Amino acid sequence: MNAALVLAAGCAGAAVGLLVVQVVRPRRQVVRRFLPYTEVARSRLGGEIAFFSQPAVYGEATRRVLGPLATGLGAAMARILGLGESSDLERRLRQAGYPMTSDAYRRLHLRWALGAPVGLGCLGLLTSSATLTVGFFLAGAVVGVRRTPDRLRSSIARRSARLRSDLPTVAAMLSPRIENRKSLMTAVAEVVAEGSGPVVGDLNRALNLVAAGYGDAAAFGLLATETAEEAAARFYRFLAAATRGGIDLPKALLDHADALRLQRREEVERSAARRQMSMVLPDLVFMAPVLLLFLLAPVPRLLFGAG
Repeated sequence: MNAALVLAAGCAGAAVGLLVVQVVRPRRQVVRRFLPYTEVARSRLGGEIAFFSQPAVYGEATRRVLGPLATGLGAAMARILGLGESSDLERRLRQAGYPMTSDAYRRLHLRWALGAPVGLGCLGLLTSSATLTVGFFLAGAVVGVRRTPDRLRSSIARRSARLRSDLPTVAAMLSPRIENRKSLMTAVAEVVAEGSGPVVGDLNRALNLVAAGYGDAAAFGLLATETAEEAAARFYRFLAAATRGGIDLPKALLDHADALRLQRREEVERSAARRQMSMVLPDLVFMAPVLLLFLLAPVPRLLFGAG
């Protein structure tokens, strides 16, 4: 048999077979047709995942293709804008007393970072000067990027100062309640119900942590690790140690309050001394040259006898 005839017959048979497959497609099983659309839901419910070569939905394909790129760009923008990790950002928001989530803070930061340069750039366009427009845009970029982190840092500093100021009062309020045969957590709950301020807010969070399943010592220990003020951290560690017993808690609280009050008094005295020095410096800068001129004005007449 001629080889060319065999090859032609094979090609003709293959062509007929492909034509039949294209005209009369074989029906797939119903399970196999719906399987790509149910893989994600079954995996979330804990079901066994079968391999399929194509993504289940368009959103899944977008996540797989653009997810690593978006993650990298998000991490780069977070480093540029100074946002950090979500857990660290949430801790800083708690330290500042901001009632917002890390996502809300990021959106606020992004609005300022984009809106400030655009707004000041549009203001610069009104001057009809390219130099002023670029200068306004760059100034807006600096202001927009730095405004929200600077406000967060200043809020943390102000709240830390309030913590130092409120700690002696809260310790003195806890002492008589524990003296009246009440447990530490009961006294803390009463102080939270009656008081206000950042220390009371932290103690309220400790109560919520205990209600959520934390131990008493673990709740106060978490407050000590999260706070930005070292005096507050020492106070919360002291309360964590007091939950284990073995100390005269009312007297220890009064002693701790006296120590905190003394430390606060020394801090206020140092701050007052610094403020006094800052008030003297303008006098030296502005008044000393004037006094020097008054003193040197009669020198030529004394030396040369000029009339």
